Amino acid sequence: MTSTSKFAIRLLHEDDYDQVASLLKTSFFPDEPISRCIQITETSEFSNILIKSCLPDRCSFGAYDTETNRIVAVCLNEIISKDHHVENNVVSDEKIRFIFQILNDVDRKVKVFEQLNANTLLHIYIISVDKIARGHDLASRLISKSIEYVAEEEFKIHGAYAEATNVYSLNCFKKQKFNIFDELVYAKYDSKRLADLTDPMYDRCYLVGRNF
Repeated sequence: MTSTSKFAIRLLHEDDYDQVASLLKTSFFPDEPISRCIQITETSEFSNILIKSCLPDRCSFGAYDTETNRIVAVCLNEIISKDHHVENNVVSDEKIRFIFQILNDVDRKVKVFEQLNANTLLHIYIISVDKIARGHDLASRLISKSIEYVAEEEFKIHGAYAEATNVYSLNCFKKQKFNIFDELVYAKYDSKRLADLTDPMYDRCYLVGRNF
């Protein structure tokens, strides 16, 4: 059995782009319920959007294998202001636009910035853990490190939110004291495209957040 001490956590940099993109392609997209359901096959545009939204803010973290230095898990974060607005029309792939629309809609009902009494928040965008590194609490450790980092003097951010797209992800956030603000049931949101997402572990997206 692989030892947890085999994995260490560090800040991600823009020159980690290729490793992060590879991890998303091999671990995130094949395992993400919505991605599987609507059969996303071309992932490069989605990965590019995610990585370029997050890495420049210098608050994303990765876990790496201390023997090989290979990145085996990532927590991609961005710093979002209250007046931030997402333009989905710049995305060419319709399936990717659909996923972004789901995330926007789960955020829309609850005014998370007011809920957390903040003008700027950490948005925990994507968490992905390679199959070989699962079972070592890396997702929870990456969330914890991200919060600890942005609470420091340089950022002065004291709140975070995320969209947990399944119960496994939700449990990682609960472990870090996130609260559920709202949820979106996939089959009710789109009874045709998301009709197969009925497993209770994967049937909804949760908006979660906390102050710190």
